Amino acid sequence: MSEDRFQRLLSLQDHDTRIDQLRHRHDTLAERAVLAASQDACRQLGDRQEARRTELRELQRNLKRNEDELAALEDRTKREYDRLYSGEITGTRELLTLQEEVDGLRSRCSDMESDALELMEAIEGIESEVGTLGASLAEANAEVVSAQQQLTEAEATVQAEIGQQTAARSTEAAGIPEDALADYEGLRARMGGVAVARLRNGTCEGCHLALSAMELDRIRQAPADKLCHCEECGRILVRA
Repeated sequence: MSEDRFQRLLSLQDHDTRIDQLRHRHDTLAERAVLAASQDACRQLGDRQEARRTELRELQRNLKRNEDELAALEDRTKREYDRLYSGEITGTRELLTLQEEVDGLRSRCSDMESDALELMEAIEGIESEVGTLGASLAEANAEVVSAQQQLTEAEATVQAEIGQQTAARSTEAAGIPEDALADYEGLRARMGGVAVARLRNGTCEGCHLALSAMELDRIRQAPADKLCHCEECGRILVRA
């Protein structure tokens, strides 16, 4: 394996390292976190709005029930009032009893009217809040759309760089013997992505450990085209 091909291995390693870095960058883009935060804000606003709408529907049901009961009570009050002054009842005790009943019915009507007013005020307040939440949700949705667009653009930029590096890598790999390439790929899988390192001043720049004098002598005596590996980490060594 010529010196040029050893340099190709180093170049191949550089491209693979850059591709790994770009993939990590792709997965950890700041725009991705911004989008997630925007989506979470939307979900929270949506949940709050739905909770208030549920409360609103319950209050509206209560108001309808109150109005129906009040209407029935007012009808009954009118009937008893008409009986009281119809002249058909002449007994004093009976009249007094009926008068007390009419007064009680009127009191209950008044209480129910007060309850209805309270319910209407509560409904008005929640309707206003639901409207405000709706406006906030519309703004949050717009932010999600914007964040998604920014993420898409950022991803496209990184993907384009990955494509360029991948193409350059293919060119380098084409000039490397298959056995050396297989050795390289196997080491990359086992060594955290770094399979090739320079041997400089007796030290492997992959693991940063100094090789023994005996090992260094063996490497010096080896043919120029022979693949040599670090005795400490096993990486392919490129003699500087």
